[in-house]
Amino acid sequence: MFSRCPVCELSYFPEQGYYVGAMIINYAVTTAVVVAIFLLSLLIPDFTSLSTNSKILLWIAFAIVLSLLLMRHSYSFWLGLDFWIKPRQPEVPTAGKFPL
Repeated sequence: MFSRCPVCELSYFPEQGYYVGAMIINYAVTTAVVVAIFLLSLLIPDFTSLSTNSKILLWIAFAIVLSLLLMRHSYSFWLGLDFWIKPRQPEVPTAGKFPL
Protein backbone atom coordinates (compact mmCIF):
# COMPACT_ATOMS: atom_id res chain seq x y z
CA MET A 1 0.00 0.00 0.00
CA PHE A 2 1.29 3.44 -0.86
CA SER A 3 2.03 5.77 2.06
CA ARG A 4 0.61 8.77 0.16
CA CYS A 5 -1.80 9.41 -2.68
CA PRO A 6 0.19 9.72 -5.93
CA VAL A 7 -2.06 12.58 -7.12
CA CYS A 8 -2.69 14.84 -4.11
CA GLU A 9 0.00 13.61 -1.65
CA LEU A 10 -2.63 12.94 1.06
CA SER A 11 -1.22 10.57 3.70
CA TYR A 12 -2.93 7.19 3.92
CA PHE A 13 -1.56 6.73 7.45
CA PRO A 14 -2.57 9.83 9.44
CA GLU A 15 -1.85 8.25 12.84
CA GLN A 16 -0.76 5.04 14.49
CA GLY A 17 -3.56 2.48 14.77
CA TYR A 18 -5.65 4.24 12.12
CA TYR A 19 -6.84 1.04 10.43
CA VAL A 20 -8.16 -0.74 13.54
CA GLY A 21 -11.67 0.17 12.41
CA ALA A 22 -10.99 -1.40 9.03
CA MET A 23 -9.87 -4.60 10.71
CA ILE A 24 -13.09 -4.66 12.75
CA ILE A 25 -15.14 -4.16 9.57
CA ASN A 26 -13.20 -6.96 7.88
CA TYR A 27 -13.78 -9.28 10.84
CA ALA A 28 -17.51 -8.47 11.02
CA VAL A 29 -18.11 -8.98 7.29
CA THR A 30 -16.07 -12.20 7.19
CA THR A 31 -17.91 -13.58 10.22
CA ALA A 32 -21.32 -12.64 8.80
CA VAL A 33 -20.58 -14.26 5.43
CA VAL A 34 -19.13 -17.45 6.91
CA VAL A 35 -22.01 -17.87 9.38
CA ALA A 36 -24.63 -17.17 6.70
CA ILE A 37 -23.13 -19.67 4.27
CA PHE A 38 -22.75 -22.24 7.05
CA LEU A 39 -26.40 -21.87 8.07
CA LEU A 40 -27.50 -22.20 4.45
CA SER A 41 -25.33 -25.29 4.08
CA LEU A 42 -27.26 -26.93 6.91
CA LEU A 43 -30.32 -26.97 4.64
CA ILE A 44 -28.49 -29.10 2.08
CA PRO A 45 -28.33 -32.79 2.89
CA ASP A 46 -24.84 -34.10 3.64
CA PHE A 47 -23.57 -35.47 0.34
CA THR A 48 -19.86 -35.63 1.11
CA SER A 49 -17.92 -38.37 2.77
CA LEU A 50 -15.57 -35.94 4.53
CA SER A 51 -15.01 -36.28 8.23
CA THR A 52 -16.07 -33.56 10.65
CA ASN A 53 -12.45 -32.50 11.15
CA SER A 54 -11.96 -32.12 7.39
CA LYS A 55 -15.09 -29.99 7.12
CA ILE A 56 -13.92 -27.76 9.98
CA LEU A 57 -10.53 -27.32 8.31
CA LEU A 58 -12.26 -26.37 5.04
CA TRP A 59 -14.40 -23.77 6.84
CA ILE A 60 -11.32 -22.31 8.54
CA ALA A 61 -9.47 -22.15 5.21
CA PHE A 62 -12.50 -20.48 3.59
CA ALA A 63 -12.67 -17.88 6.40
CA ILE A 64 -8.95 -17.08 6.13
CA VAL A 65 -9.06 -16.70 2.33
CA LEU A 66 -12.21 -14.57 2.50
CA SER A 67 -10.65 -12.34 5.16
CA LEU A 68 -7.55 -11.80 3.04
CA LEU A 69 -9.65 -11.04 -0.05
CA LEU A 70 -11.74 -8.48 1.84
CA MET A 71 -8.79 -6.74 3.51
CA ARG A 72 -8.05 -4.22 0.76
CA HIS A 73 -11.75 -3.40 0.38
CA SER A 74 -12.27 -2.84 4.10
CA TYR A 75 -9.21 -0.56 4.27
CA SER A 76 -10.51 1.45 1.30
CA PHE A 77 -13.98 1.63 2.82
CA TRP A 78 -12.55 2.83 6.15
CA LEU A 79 -10.39 5.46 4.45
CA GLY A 80 -13.36 6.71 2.39
CA LEU A 81 -15.67 6.75 5.41
CA ASP A 82 -13.15 8.72 7.46
CA PHE A 83 -12.56 11.17 4.61
CA TRP A 84 -16.32 11.63 4.21
CA ILE A 85 -16.83 12.32 7.92
CA LYS A 86 -13.65 14.34 8.53
CA PRO A 87 -12.12 15.64 5.27
CA ARG A 88 -8.38 16.31 5.45
CA GLN A 89 -6.11 18.34 3.24
CA PRO A 90 -2.66 17.16 2.15
CA GLU A 91 0.25 18.63 4.03
CA VAL A 92 2.29 21.19 2.12
CA PRO A 93 5.87 19.91 1.95
CA THR A 94 8.38 22.30 3.48
CA ALA A 95 11.64 23.26 1.78
CA GLY A 96 14.27 20.56 2.13
CA LYS A 97 11.76 17.89 3.16
CA PHE A 98 11.42 14.99 0.78
CA PRO A 99 7.98 13.33 0.37
CA LEU A 100 7.79 9.66 1.38
